[in-house]
Amino acid sequence: MNKNIIWILLIIIALLGLIYFLLNNKETDPQIIAENWIINNCPTYVFDGDNLTFLTFENGKYYFAFESSHGGYGDRSKEIVTQVLTMHIIEVTIENKKIISAITDGKYDEINQKSTLPVFENENVDVFFLNINAEQEELIKVTRSVSITGGKSLPELAIEELLNGPHNEETESGIFSMINPETVLYSLNLENGVATVDFNQKLQENIAGSATVIAIRNQIEKTLLQFEYIKKVVISINGETEEILQP
Repeated sequence: MNKNIIWILLIIIALLGLIYFLLNNKETDPQIIAENWIINNCPTYVFDGDNLTFLTFENGKYYFAFESSHGGYGDRSKEIVTQVLTMHIIEVTIENKKIISAITDGKYDEINQKSTLPVFENENVDVFFLNINAEQEELIKVTRSVSITGGKSLPELAIEELLNGPHNEETESGIFSMINPETVLYSLNLENGVATVDFNQKLQENIAGSATVIAIRNQIEKTLLQFEYIKKVVISINGETEEILQP
């Protein structure tokens, strides 16, 4: 057999062996396994994730960063979500080429699709309404008992209680709210002492007069400023802060 042909055959065999090795190695590389799982199976990433980036491998866990174009975690296709760019860190643990744990931001279990945060029962928060019996419309504090679950913070739960409005017996005693009953909290983000709280359009629907606008703002701000770590409140509607809640 021609020596040139033999050399060509040897080169082809070597190349095929190299290709097989690379493909097989790729399929067993834990980092690649983790990346493929995140892209194809991680609920938060599948919903709206992008720009997956490997960060590091520490203590048996693979860490990646990615962006979401909306707030929240998991499959939010049946939820009302805000369009806000959100950065996430996910830690993935692999054993025997299988994903056994995937936790996003230290608080959302992507495999079981639930919060990893503990539930605290009977935490008290204050919400602020108005009193019709006062000579001037003034804020009045009422206390609500809430349970911390589903990854929600106390400020979020306080705002939700505010949106629920006064109880029947409170209404009968003259307590009322200026906030429209169909107002929905979209998100509440805390950063450097600033709470940015976003609502749906109902917050400002059919409101008239500066007194009403001031009362709505005061109710929201006072409810959030009860928490010492909140120093300032920014109110937005559908992500917009300009020209909202105008009389």
